[in-house]
Amino acid sequence: MPSYLHPGVYVEEIPSGAKPIEGVGTSTAAFVGYATKGPMAQPTLIYKWDTYDEQFGGLRDTGKSAQGDPMGFAVYNFFLNGGTAAYIVRVAQEDSADTAEGFLLNPDDNSQIIRFVAANPGEWGDALELRFAPKADSTTYFTLRIGSLDDEGEFKELERFTDLTVADADAADFIESKVNDASEWVQVEVQNVTTYLLGTSSSQDLGAVSDFSVLNNKTMTVSVDATARPVAFAADAFDGTNTLADVAAMIQTQVVGSVVANPAVENFTCQAVGSQLVLTSGTRLPASAVVVTGPGDGTDASIDLLLGVANDGTELTGQASLNLLLSGAADEVSLSGGSDGSLPDKAAYDAVFSAFEKYRDISILCLPDQTWNTVGEQAIIDAAVAHAEKMKSRMVIIDPPAGTEFTTEKSVTDLGFKPKTYAVVYYPWAKVANPFYNAETNPGVPTTLLVGPSAFAAGMWAKTDGRRGVWKAPAGVETSLLGVAGLQYVVEDSEQDSLNPLGINCLRRMPGYGPVIWGTRTLATKAEPEWRYVPVRRTAIMIEQSIFNGIQWAVFEPNNHNLWASLRGNIGSFMDGLFRAGAFQGEKASDAYFVRCGLGDTMTQGDIDRGQVIVIVGFAPLKPAEFVIVRIQQKVAQQ
Repeated sequence: MPSYLHPGVYVEEIPSGAKPIEGVGTSTAAFVGYATKGPMAQPTLIYKWDTYDEQFGGLRDTGKSAQGDPMGFAVYNFFLNGGTAAYIVRVAQEDSADTAEGFLLNPDDNSQIIRFVAANPGEWGDALELRFAPKADSTTYFTLRIGSLDDEGEFKELERFTDLTVADADAADFIESKVNDASEWVQVEVQNVTTYLLGTSSSQDLGAVSDFSVLNNKTMTVSVDATARPVAFAADAFDGTNTLADVAAMIQTQVVGSVVANPAVENFTCQAVGSQLVLTSGTRLPASAVVVTGPGDGTDASIDLLLGVANDGTELTGQASLNLLLSGAADEVSLSGGSDGSLPDKAAYDAVFSAFEKYRDISILCLPDQTWNTVGEQAIIDAAVAHAEKMKSRMVIIDPPAGTEFTTEKSVTDLGFKPKTYAVVYYPWAKVANPFYNAETNPGVPTTLLVGPSAFAAGMWAKTDGRRGVWKAPAGVETSLLGVAGLQYVVEDSEQDSLNPLGINCLRRMPGYGPVIWGTRTLATKAEPEWRYVPVRRTAIMIEQSIFNGIQWAVFEPNNHNLWASLRGNIGSFMDGLFRAGAFQGEKASDAYFVRCGLGDTMTQGDIDRGQVIVIVGFAPLKPAEFVIVRIQQKVAQQ
């Protein structure tokens, strides 16, 4: 309660009790099946075919098989026929798929420095190639290009990362963090780069030295990885015209000298960097070091060159620069070892169904790799239907066996379809053009391929929802199917007479309309007649889920007439909106729906004492005009 302590005007907001309920989406599908690319067992929401093509490998060539790639063609035809959103889940048998990898090697000892791994398992990763290039005028930064070779052998760049380094793991440009955060193609693991060191010795600033003839007749010693190399400047080594680069060249020549059994000396460098001398070991090994000493008297060249710790020079056993590794084969890494994995088993699907319990926006579930075969062999489809029944927010569209023609009632009942209200079957399979057929280059494959009808139905469900509403049956001449070159079996009226009462929805070619969906029943056609029709079941799902989401605010509210009235008002407003949109049967709202909630009506005092508030919502569903009957009679002539 507010406190009113000083005289004045107090403005307060009073809740109106209106908490509008928003209708849930009904057209988001989920496709679970075998693919050759993409994250494994991870639902990925996409909104167009191009995304599947890029992230999951597109259409897979099945060679001479009469059936096309089940997963790829299902997703393609879903979007082609009106689908708007779909979760894609790639599955394979556990631990059967391998991820391609490659290593950047230290050329000195062939040890692994950086490991590159494809973004996800599959043979697709074997085509990846990584190319490195040092950044100009830099000893620590480089560019990484990720790509693959095209049919002509040309490198096709997919991604590019510039200004990368391995010198500082905490830097924003550290290769591991920068690439892993942004790359869609590879992940990076820096392994041993911090143990491969380059010894360096740097002088102080020599910009004030204008005449290097002071070095004549002087000496010093440069020890490279514990190998001492004397440096002696002759009496006429320099005159007043020499530069710091000339000094660097003479030091390098004398240190390297004749070939010795030490690559640190063989590959030793001395460079003039600005106004400093930088002496660098030639190997990338943990003990690499460059140490400069002199006799400590008037003949000590290290004193004049400000080299060595005794002369305030800098001697570092520093972290390796990747740039110095980029020579020969070290500037390219090819990935290998990827495999697509084995076809998924029930355990793989069960894991996905369990994960789907957190995704309440899924309304349509398709399993392109799974077809109903014979009694007792449907564990995966049964698990999918059980999942849908548990969630009460989605329906499963089942593909019949591709090679079975339904000609009689017995040909269907022998398959043992379960009478479930959350399951729907469409028949027959559709024929689509084979994109891999070419009369000249690939004539040995079929010109058309078979695709399960579930994909077309799912797309048409989504399309009809958007155009007419979920209460409109996704069937009829409005459901002309795109991309269909033909149907595997022709269904005539006499055959559908047997199939329709069993809940088998047929795809048929209708004169003037082409192939269409000509049925809208669930598999519970006989067992539960009130849920016989697909739009009735889906409308109920939409209402239930919308109300579930929209009245969460009521939990822990005082259980009295104010709460009951608010529930009646908010749910009633939602139902009235559906009524006005044409979702229910009935000319008046009172004929179309009701919302009840109150003591003595939907609840007893005992219910209230147990913390329960009970709301009863009823609606008059729209049933499709499945049989349009026109009765004609002759008019008797009037006298």
